[in-house]
Amino acid sequence: MSLFTDGEKEYLFRQRLGRLATSGRTGVPHVVPTGYHLDPERQVLKIGGHSFEGKERLYIRHLRINPNAAFVVDDLVTEPTWTPRGVTVKGKVRIHESGGEVLGPGFGARWIELVPNWVNSWGIDGDPYTPMAPRKRVDSDD
Repeated sequence: MSLFTDGEKEYLFRQRLGRLATSGRTGVPHVVPTGYHLDPERQVLKIGGHSFEGKERLYIRHLRINPNAAFVVDDLVTEPTWTPRGVTVKGKVRIHESGGEVLGPGFGARWIELVPNWVNSWGIDGDPYTPMAPRKRVDSDD
Protein backbone atom coordinates (compact mmCIF):
# COMPACT_ATOMS: atom_id res chain seq x y z
CA MET A 1 0.00 0.00 0.00
CA SER A 2 1.30 3.43 -0.95
CA LEU A 3 1.47 6.18 1.63
CA PHE A 4 1.26 8.71 -1.24
CA THR A 5 -2.01 9.63 -2.90
CA ASP A 6 -2.10 9.87 -6.69
CA GLY A 7 -2.32 13.66 -6.35
CA GLU A 8 0.76 13.78 -4.11
CA LYS A 9 2.76 11.59 -6.50
CA GLU A 10 1.81 13.79 -9.45
CA TYR A 11 2.77 16.92 -7.48
CA LEU A 12 6.14 15.45 -6.41
CA PHE A 13 6.94 14.47 -10.02
CA ARG A 14 6.39 18.08 -11.18
CA GLN A 15 8.52 19.75 -8.50
CA ARG A 16 12.32 19.71 -8.45
CA LEU A 17 13.40 21.12 -5.10
CA GLY A 18 12.62 20.25 -1.49
CA ARG A 19 13.99 20.90 1.98
CA LEU A 20 15.67 18.18 4.00
CA ALA A 21 15.62 18.46 7.82
CA THR A 22 18.08 16.49 9.96
CA SER A 23 19.56 16.70 13.44
CA GLY A 24 22.73 15.30 14.95
CA ARG A 25 23.97 14.69 18.48
CA THR A 26 22.93 18.09 19.80
CA GLY A 27 19.38 17.81 18.48
CA VAL A 28 19.69 21.19 16.75
CA PRO A 29 17.79 21.03 13.44
CA HIS A 30 19.57 21.60 10.15
CA VAL A 31 17.52 22.32 7.01
CA VAL A 32 18.96 22.38 3.50
CA PRO A 33 17.37 22.74 0.05
CA THR A 34 18.17 19.84 -2.24
CA GLY A 35 17.08 18.05 -5.39
CA TYR A 36 15.14 14.80 -5.24
CA HIS A 37 13.31 12.19 -7.28
CA LEU A 38 10.29 10.12 -6.24
CA ASP A 39 10.81 6.45 -7.09
CA PRO A 40 7.25 5.38 -8.00
CA GLU A 41 8.03 1.66 -7.85
CA ARG A 42 9.61 1.63 -4.39
CA GLN A 43 7.73 4.66 -2.98
CA VAL A 44 10.93 6.28 -1.68
CA LEU A 45 12.53 9.68 -2.19
CA LYS A 46 16.03 9.69 -3.69
CA ILE A 47 17.84 12.80 -2.49
CA GLY A 48 21.20 14.06 -3.66
CA GLY A 49 23.33 17.10 -4.17
CA HIS A 50 26.50 18.44 -5.68
CA SER A 51 29.65 17.07 -4.12
CA PHE A 52 32.19 19.21 -2.32
CA GLU A 53 35.69 17.79 -2.54
CA GLY A 54 37.26 17.01 0.81
CA LYS A 55 34.16 17.79 2.85
CA GLU A 56 31.20 15.64 3.84
CA ARG A 57 27.89 17.49 3.91
CA LEU A 58 26.50 18.26 7.38
CA TYR A 59 23.23 16.44 6.68
CA ILE A 60 25.19 13.26 5.86
CA ARG A 61 27.13 13.58 9.12
CA HIS A 62 23.84 14.04 10.98
CA LEU A 63 22.26 11.02 9.28
CA ARG A 64 25.18 8.79 10.24
CA ILE A 65 24.29 9.59 13.88
CA ASN A 66 20.50 9.87 13.58
CA PRO A 67 18.87 8.27 10.50
CA ASN A 68 15.53 10.05 11.00
CA ALA A 69 14.71 12.90 8.61
CA ALA A 70 11.87 15.03 7.30
CA PHE A 71 11.47 16.38 3.76
CA VAL A 72 9.12 19.13 2.59
CA VAL A 73 8.21 20.09 -0.96
CA ASP A 74 5.92 23.11 -1.25
CA ASP A 75 5.00 26.07 -3.41
CA LEU A 76 2.36 28.74 -3.93
CA VAL A 77 -0.34 28.04 -6.51
CA THR A 78 -1.17 31.71 -6.93
CA GLU A 79 0.32 34.99 -5.85
CA PRO A 80 -0.47 37.42 -4.29
CA THR A 81 -3.47 35.58 -2.82
CA TRP A 82 -1.22 33.10 -1.03
CA THR A 83 -2.63 29.66 -1.86
CA PRO A 84 -0.08 27.16 -0.49
CA ARG A 85 0.28 23.48 -1.27
CA GLY A 86 2.86 20.88 -0.37
CA VAL A 87 3.85 17.46 0.94
CA THR A 88 5.73 16.55 4.13
CA VAL A 89 7.47 13.18 4.36
CA LYS A 90 9.12 11.73 7.49
CA GLY A 91 11.08 8.51 7.71
CA LYS A 92 14.35 6.68 8.01
CA VAL A 93 17.24 7.33 5.66
CA ARG A 94 19.69 4.96 4.02
CA ILE A 95 22.99 6.46 2.87
CA HIS A 96 24.38 5.20 -0.47
CA GLU A 97 28.02 5.84 -1.31
CA SER A 98 27.67 5.51 -5.09
CA GLY A 99 25.18 6.01 -7.90
CA GLY A 100 24.05 9.56 -7.08
CA GLU A 101 25.30 10.84 -10.43
CA VAL A 102 22.14 9.51 -12.10
CA LEU A 103 20.01 11.93 -10.05
CA GLY A 104 21.13 14.91 -12.10
CA PRO A 105 23.98 16.76 -13.81
CA GLY A 106 26.72 17.67 -11.36
CA PHE A 107 25.37 15.50 -8.54
CA GLY A 108 27.91 13.66 -6.44
CA ALA A 109 28.20 9.89 -6.06
CA ARG A 110 26.75 9.87 -2.51
CA TRP A 111 22.98 10.07 -2.15
CA ILE A 112 20.32 9.20 0.40
CA GLU A 113 17.11 7.25 0.21
CA LEU A 114 14.26 8.44 2.44
CA VAL A 115 11.90 5.56 3.24
CA PRO A 116 8.62 7.20 4.30
CA ASN A 117 6.80 6.15 7.44
CA TRP A 118 4.64 9.32 7.64
CA VAL A 119 3.17 11.46 4.82
CA ASN A 120 0.93 14.52 4.95
CA SER A 121 -0.09 17.18 2.44
CA TRP A 122 -2.12 20.35 2.04
CA GLY A 123 -3.64 22.03 -1.01
CA ILE A 124 -3.14 19.02 -3.28
CA ASP A 125 -6.08 16.71 -2.67
CA GLY A 126 -8.04 19.23 -0.62
CA ASP A 127 -8.19 22.67 0.92
CA PRO A 128 -4.84 24.51 1.22
CA TYR A 129 -5.52 25.43 4.84
CA THR A 130 -6.76 22.02 6.01
CA PRO A 131 -4.01 19.37 5.97
CA MET A 132 -5.05 15.83 5.10
CA ALA A 133 -4.94 13.25 7.85
CA PRO A 134 -1.37 11.90 7.93
CA ARG A 135 -0.81 8.37 6.64
CA LYS A 136 1.55 6.20 8.68
CA ARG A 137 3.11 2.82 8.21
CA VAL A 138 1.73 0.29 10.67
CA ASP A 139 5.21 -0.35 12.10
CA SER A 140 5.91 3.39 12.58
CA ASP A 141 6.24 4.94 16.02
CA ASP A 142 5.90 8.54 14.75
